[in-house]
Amino acid sequence: MGLFGFGGKKQKPVTAGKNDKISLTGPADAITMKAIMTAGVRGVEMDINLSGDSLSLAHGPVSAKGESAVITYFDKKGTGASLRPKKARILGEQNYWMDLSCQFLDKGEKVSEILNRLNSNLANQEYVAGPLSLADAVIAGNVLMLKKSGSYPAGLSNIDTWLTRVEQQIPENLRSTYMSHVS
Repeated sequence: MGLFGFGGKKQKPVTAGKNDKISLTGPADAITMKAIMTAGVRGVEMDINLSGDSLSLAHGPVSAKGESAVITYFDKKGTGASLRPKKARILGEQNYWMDLSCQFLDKGEKVSEILNRLNSNLANQEYVAGPLSLADAVIAGNVLMLKKSGSYPAGLSNIDTWLTRVEQQIPENLRSTYMSHVS
């Protein structure tokens, strides 16, 4: 093989086969709930195992660990257009809300303040960043985890309506299974 690997045989990348089932493993926490909601909104079929210390997925010979890797994998494997916006303004809005989600909602900090701001934002638009984006799936996972733990404040009707809208994005054949894990 030559310098920098040139001239050698090109290795095929590791890929999963069509019959390989995706398996998600992770603790019953906000990060896992966000991954489940992303997979659901993207229509990715998988087995869910709520156990272990960290989020990971296996898909045949392919594996991914951590929130960013797993959510990106689901976004790429899903049906239809990616949930990552192409317009800079919408991408910025999405990333702003996702950052708030990771910094505060995952930890149960500033919940009322952030959710009140989100509730106001959703009074004027259907989804968090305008069109459906990763922010919707990710923050829906947070909101469902807050509801499950009893930490969700009352009186956020715009968020409740939005959450129903996001849940309706999950294909019918997956919805009851996925929602049983997150709510």
